[in-house]
Amino acid sequence: MWLIARHSDGRGAGRIPLPAPVRDALVRWYVGKGSRHDEEAGIMLVQQARLGEKWIACDCLAPEAAPPILTPAFLSEAETYYLRRLTSPNRPEHLPDCPFFRDQATNRVTEVRTPESPADPPAGYFEVLRPAPEKLAQRPEEESSDDRTRQASVPRLARLLWRLIHIAGLNRTMPLSHEAPDHSIGDEFRCLTKAAKRVEIAPGMELGRAFWTHAQALHSKRVYASLRELARRWPRAHAPQAFLALFAQEFRGSTIQVAGCDPVVLANRVQSPSVRGNTIKGPYL
Repeated sequence: MWLIARHSDGRGAGRIPLPAPVRDALVRWYVGKGSRHDEEAGIMLVQQARLGEKWIACDCLAPEAAPPILTPAFLSEAETYYLRRLTSPNRPEHLPDCPFFRDQATNRVTEVRTPESPADPPAGYFEVLRPAPEKLAQRPEEESSDDRTRQASVPRLARLLWRLIHIAGLNRTMPLSHEAPDHSIGDEFRCLTKAAKRVEIAPGMELGRAFWTHAQALHSKRVYASLRELARRWPRAHAPQAFLALFAQEFRGSTIQVAGCDPVVLANRVQSPSVRGNTIKGPYL
């Protein structure tokens, strides 16, 4: 197999051969039979190919023939990378016995989940396979139109919050005829905090250890102090990170007016589906 320039046919000089161990790890990861090390190697190769604007050419055909091509793509729902087969009437197909003859074995967005589905990674969605999480709040890149990226307009942090609410059971309410006991938003946040203990943000690191529900933890620097302490034991190749879930009555630009505390100012603008002609008023989580 080779790394080739984008939009080329994969023939001629300039293609970069993949070492046999890397190729073997990539195949095992692609077919869903690899170890954790195979997964990490495959993801790293595909990530670097995408950043370097390269495609991956398969070697299942004759050396002088135009090779079948795989393109590196980003799976926004799981915040990781995968390989997409580049097929068209004018492009060669993989041989039927080639590992890349079929689409990559991957958890797809359309798979049915039940309340009993485990929250452990990768199904938990919080585990970050990429080293740097600084783009978590931004909109995922939109390159593909298949069912893995149709919801790419939804910021990743919003999907993480929906997932946490689902784990906590806060997306369910009793019928109006049922006399539910009085409860406060504090009770809701306690449910979120309890659910956060069941989710990992990195291998062996519980979300509950880096999760806050009041902005005072940010203003008092408690978030940073806790994160510095956790960073000493954070898994290698995973960037330390923390999360806040805040109740807010309103926001403007990059400023969030949180309840019972000074405003929180972000480095970038707050993303919201509220637009002219479709105003969505608070309160917000």
